[in-house]
Amino acid sequence: MPTLTFQLNDVPDGGMRTFDLGDALVLVTRDGDAVHAMNGRCPHAGANLGEGVRCGDRVVCPWHHATFHAASGALTEPPALQGLAAYTVTRDGAQCTVDPAVPLERPAPAPQGRPEEHTVIVGGGPAGFMAAQTLRQEGYAGRVTLLTAEPHAPYDRTALSKGYLSGKVQEADLPLGGPDWARTHGVDLRAGTRVTAIDRASGRVTVSGTGTFTADRVLVSTGSQPVRPDRPGTALDGVFTLRTLEDARALRDAARGADLVIVGGSFIGLEAASSLVQTAASVTVVAQEDEIMSRAVTPAVGRAVRRLHEEHGVTFRLGAELDRLDGDGQAVTGVTLRSGETLPAGVVLLGTGVRPVTDLLGDAADEKGAVHPDALLRLDPDTLAAGDIASAPTVLGEMRVEHWRVALQHGMVAAYTLLGRAGGADGESMGGEGTDVRVPFFWTQQYGKSLRYVGHAESLHDTACWGDPDAYDFMEFTFDGDRTVVASAMGRDRALAAFAELLRMGRAPTPTEIRAGEFDLVERLTA
Repeated sequence: MPTLTFQLNDVPDGGMRTFDLGDALVLVTRDGDAVHAMNGRCPHAGANLGEGVRCGDRVVCPWHHATFHAASGALTEPPALQGLAAYTVTRDGAQCTVDPAVPLERPAPAPQGRPEEHTVIVGGGPAGFMAAQTLRQEGYAGRVTLLTAEPHAPYDRTALSKGYLSGKVQEADLPLGGPDWARTHGVDLRAGTRVTAIDRASGRVTVSGTGTFTADRVLVSTGSQPVRPDRPGTALDGVFTLRTLEDARALRDAARGADLVIVGGSFIGLEAASSLVQTAASVTVVAQEDEIMSRAVTPAVGRAVRRLHEEHGVTFRLGAELDRLDGDGQAVTGVTLRSGETLPAGVVLLGTGVRPVTDLLGDAADEKGAVHPDALLRLDPDTLAAGDIASAPTVLGEMRVEHWRVALQHGMVAAYTLLGRAGGADGESMGGEGTDVRVPFFWTQQYGKSLRYVGHAESLHDTACWGDPDAYDFMEFTFDGDRTVVASAMGRDRALAAFAELLRMGRAPTPTEIRAGEFDLVERLTA
């Protein structure tokens, strides 16, 4: 692998740049005479980090907003699961040389906590996984037991409706952290273990058939489960929800050559439609709303994405309400709408929402099933709640967010809380900040095009758009009074990453500024 040689002024002061060596992409950051080099590709999905943004000590990936420390490459925000390999920079005057074939060895973290401590994590989704991983990466010396009802180690659930259904991602590629993650991280993984009770006062966690665990601290991250609408026929064979690997495997096999009807016009159903349209005989999406994705984007954006689906053969019934699922006594044969129209269906996917699984937390849950931890995710000093079940503070106020990256963020926050380091380990570790400085973010990919979404809004009554949704090149903003609280975008990754950082710092442009016309959000960030 060749070495990299460059001049100090080739990298802007306070900025960053990537250099392509063919076999390696090297990211270089500079602050005055201090120069640092690291792997230039995001370990999450391989994006060129030089096409993202730098905000102080943060380097933000343009695709999915994983964030790394600008000097060390340490991970500060998921969805990446580890930091960047760092390289030695040698200086001869203004000339700098980097050898990417020799990464720096990171010192082992100092032991944290006592070996006799026991942390039990209930739930093997992204929050539980990230908490366990962060505890070990930060030197936690106690026992970590992860209990999950699924018969698998934690895996990438985001791939199920995208690459897995389409056949581009195989089951062997799904495990988070690789196939041997639990052993290499010293995690006692108990897959296929159903927790039946948690006694928060004593720390006892009861599991079905195998007794109890006694914990010093318990993290509950039990996620969500799909909601089946109260309509006749939803229990027929051939009717699916999509949450687990088993769900995805069965749906993929059943849809091959079948007439598939998807009930629900939000992201999970649309991703499944784009993944299965090549193998199903037909795909029809039924939605009550007048346009798809109507809770997140305006009709103009929804129409543009719908047109993309229609160009690939998906048909839609909008403003249509499900009346019943028809069958032959055992298997589904059709979907009847309130209008009286019946659609032939050999397979039905119900993308009709989820509800948080908080039965184990009893009266801590509100009427909607959510629990309300503080910014450090504590329900009480020894019980934490994270992920889909937690309505927690964010930069935009308290909310429950069913997004993959948010759940991973919660896992990091929970780990630092368990370590007693809520302020972060040092200048290179920001994961210990609370949820109240976190920005909600999610993405969807359909037919190779990505829609990315930053922030949260309860309604879309006040919006503005830069660019052209029909060209898949736009940023759409949502306002709440005199605040800009959401930006969604296609084809403007760097600008969206800049907006996310501005929102995080309380510097988002105002509605008046945005309505006045387009300007460079990256320049605004670095001004």
